[in-house]
Amino acid sequence: MTRISCLLLLLLLPACNAGFVTPVDDDDVVVPDDDDVADDDDSTAASNDDDSTAANDDDSTVADDDDSTANDDDSTVADDDDSTIADDDDDGTPAPTPVRWVALGDTGEGNTDQALVADAIETVCAAQGCDFALLLGDNFYDVGVEDVNDSLWETHFETPYQNLQMPFYPTLGNHDGGAGGTGLDVFAGNVQVAYTTSTTTNWTMPDRYYAHAHANAEFFSLDTSLMFFDGFPIITNLVDDQETWITSALAGSTAEWKIAYGHHPYLSNGPHGNAGNYEGLPSFTPYAAGTEIKNFMDANVCGEVDLYLCGHDHSRQWNVQTCAGTELMVSGGGAKRTDIEGSNPVYWQDTDDDMEGFIWFEILGNTITVEFWNKNAVLDYSGSWTK
Repeated sequence: MTRISCLLLLLLLPACNAGFVTPVDDDDVVVPDDDDVADDDDSTAASNDDDSTAANDDDSTVADDDDSTANDDDSTVADDDDSTIADDDDDGTPAPTPVRWVALGDTGEGNTDQALVADAIETVCAAQGCDFALLLGDNFYDVGVEDVNDSLWETHFETPYQNLQMPFYPTLGNHDGGAGGTGLDVFAGNVQVAYTTSTTTNWTMPDRYYAHAHANAEFFSLDTSLMFFDGFPIITNLVDDQETWITSALAGSTAEWKIAYGHHPYLSNGPHGNAGNYEGLPSFTPYAAGTEIKNFMDANVCGEVDLYLCGHDHSRQWNVQTCAGTELMVSGGGAKRTDIEGSNPVYWQDTDDDMEGFIWFEILGNTITVEFWNKNAVLDYSGSWTK
């Protein structure tokens, strides 16, 4: 072969001498020694590119991108994946506002365990945030408070929760209604409503049943002690009024999350048991079996809210079975404990009869997180669900 032929062969087959060059930071075949302008493989200025874009790109975008946006993967400025400015991955919607709260019931003892639970709440809220607390009834043992100046306000509420500077939204329990703790003196609960406007504390109970909204969630406090005695003179009218209210309030609510809370359980593995079968009594037993509560819940609450929270049984439980799709949780261990006796399937329940505690919640957009904490500020169980 002549010297000229060898020279031509070398020019035509550079790979014979140089070897294959791995592409650099691009998703096409990009090599130096291109056939176009300045070390490129097409018609683009600057090295290491595969089309018409300056510098290390694979299409028509400036700077390390794959479409028409700077350092981005679509049409947005800065590290985004859609049409939103700044490190975001949605469509321009602001980040959701979190809603965080604790729920605890049967707190009204003024004892050491109530103080320990309050301290644990303080610890968790300092670390994770809390906007408010729900008190799930039996706020004052054994027969409620006499008036807004009763000393129990100080010993059973103000002092235990003095370091928790957030609103407390209570509901009424049977012990708040006097009559030996049966709750039959339902009007005794009106004192707790009156305390809301008589002081400047965190106690926030504008009525026997009421609603309050926070970001994308609305909460409905129910008076289950009224429901319990549905059929008694006068009380029946009060129950009818509550039914009218909750029906209208739920229908008019535009909240993404709807949460109801009251004192008495729909389902529980504690000694009080399930509504319609309280204390193991048959459903036809007048009042004591809780049949009136079950009927009210079935007609007005089940399937209408996302979650129902209660106390009455002094333990913490998350039932597997729902109430027409409404999640059911018990958080009655705010100051003392009773045994777990029932057999309803649960995601979790506390089986330590000496371990009081509370539940911490967070709603963030369409997801709710649930954490069961004990009086030692130890996390026992957590779970979540998304709508």
